[in-house]
Amino acid sequence: MRRAIGTLVAMLLAVPAARAAVMAAPGYAVHTIATPDTVEGGVVRQGDAILVGQGPSFTAGAQSIVRLDAGGPATIATGFNSLGGFDLAPDGTLYVVDNCFTGDGCGTTATGDTVYAIPDALTRTTAVTAAGHEVVPPGTIPFASDVFVAPDGAALVSDAAGNGAGRVMRVVPGTATDLIGGLDLVGGITLAADGTLRIVDAVLNPDFSTTGKVLESKLDGTPLGTLVSGLAGGFAAATDGAGNVLVSSIGPFGSSKVIAVAPDGGVSDRATGFGFSGDVFFDAVRDEALVLDFGVTDIVAVCRDQDGDGVCDADEPPTTTTQAPTTTTTTCTGAAVARARLMLGKLAPPAGDDTLAFKGEMRISTSPAVDPVATGARVIVGEVVDLTIPGGAFDPATKTGWKAKHGSFKYHGDTVKVSLAASTKTPGLVKFKVAGKGGSYVVDPAHLPRQATLILDAAAGQCGEAGFAGPAPAPVCVYKAKRGKVQCK
Repeated sequence: MRRAIGTLVAMLLAVPAARAAVMAAPGYAVHTIATPDTVEGGVVRQGDAILVGQGPSFTAGAQSIVRLDAGGPATIATGFNSLGGFDLAPDGTLYVVDNCFTGDGCGTTATGDTVYAIPDALTRTTAVTAAGHEVVPPGTIPFASDVFVAPDGAALVSDAAGNGAGRVMRVVPGTATDLIGGLDLVGGITLAADGTLRIVDAVLNPDFSTTGKVLESKLDGTPLGTLVSGLAGGFAAATDGAGNVLVSSIGPFGSSKVIAVAPDGGVSDRATGFGFSGDVFFDAVRDEALVLDFGVTDIVAVCRDQDGDGVCDADEPPTTTTQAPTTTTTTCTGAAVARARLMLGKLAPPAGDDTLAFKGEMRISTSPAVDPVATGARVIVGEVVDLTIPGGAFDPATKTGWKAKHGSFKYHGDTVKVSLAASTKTPGLVKFKVAGKGGSYVVDPAHLPRQATLILDAAAGQCGEAGFAGPAPAPVCVYKAKRGKVQCK
């Protein structure tokens, strides 16, 4: 099988680096992000920082990982031979795979055929070496292709051994165990919107083309069937904001594309014109897929462009309105929320039934007196939720509005309920509960909310903010894929 893989790589090396113009499907646009060297392996982004592999193919110790951000390119790890997929853990650790070791055709290497953990990848200022950062010993995963960090923190690594020997392995420090076996040239692993896995698997044909499929599996490896089969190839995978699985390397070498596989198995093109499309990462904040192509010095970004003007929706100037200013702002300058608890539930499809629960207590200004009947309220959860609760006294006819009693308040609505209970012993102490239903929240498991805010009257300091990203024992958010919820406590 090594010989077959080596021949496949040789064919790739023969593909000219130049490519035709990449074209996006209707409703999308394409732009490129320059890199210092030829891209290799994987790519991920968080905020303004992009982490990408680069360097010559199959060359001992010649590949590295760079971070691209406002400070310019910075090398954060060196000494790789043949990089594969990347994934970024919530704590900023970058997981990467390398699939070449001494004797595999890339020279005499210091390490390889395993998965690595690069700490503080988003902030580190000095580069570490691949050797010494292996999660399991070199040679443990001979055909390491992609890595996915599961919700429980384990690294799931695809081992593209081919001929039914391919597998997905569950890796924790020092230990690698088989999770799914009987696969072939298994590649990309991604988490679907329903909290189960989607895995790209392909077979190598006699003419060195590949035929691919997307498999479905539980996180514990229990098979759930095949989402789609008969694809003209298949390599990397990512899940977009609409629940589609983006699959790369569809089509022949020198003319490949990225497709979108819908939750029902329907297939459509997302972007065409790649030389050999490799790793794919979906940025939910920008609604944009980052794609690596073979032999080039840039990253291809395929973004949402609903008005078809060639400008990413994320880069469009904000729309101006004539709406009168509200009594609140998006900035809370009030108190920290104590005993904070946050839960976003029913996040799995279908959309429109998502729930919100936020509670805690905060000490706020009592001058002027708290009066949500006049000011209303607002709940903001990172970039996921922005919920406005209007002012107004309770209307018995519509059964909507605020009820006030002894300095405490309750709001009743079709989709949201709020209670504010003022302490009779501690001036300014307000305990609150917010419960919502019928939402449609887009949550990226790799970028969970970092704060939640309740605003009553921001100008008067009547607001509170709960942080979910500080050092222990501060509250943190956890994504529970099986239950389709985010829990912060």
